[in-house]
Amino acid sequence: MTAPDTTRLSRSVAWALWLLVIVLFSMLVAVCVAALKHATGAGIAELILYAGGAFGATAALCFAAVGAVTTLRNWTTTDDHTNRPTGSG
Repeated sequence: MTAPDTTRLSRSVAWALWLLVIVLFSMLVAVCVAALKHATGAGIAELILYAGGAFGATAALCFAAVGAVTTLRNWTTTDDHTNRPTGSG
């Protein structure tokens, strides 16, 4: 009798880890944008505005990428291939 595979993460844990990575990466981008704007002599309000925009845009792109990968992974592993494109059409 074999032991169950305990190395596989649950969906909620995997999603929490993805969320942590997305937030940290978005924060890194926001800090870099704020540093670049500060180097140009921008005020604090402008720094916050640009950093917030950079954070939001980066997070949105990351969430879209995770969603696309999840959809493609589910699409390629499904047994029902009736909705797949047929190639040149």
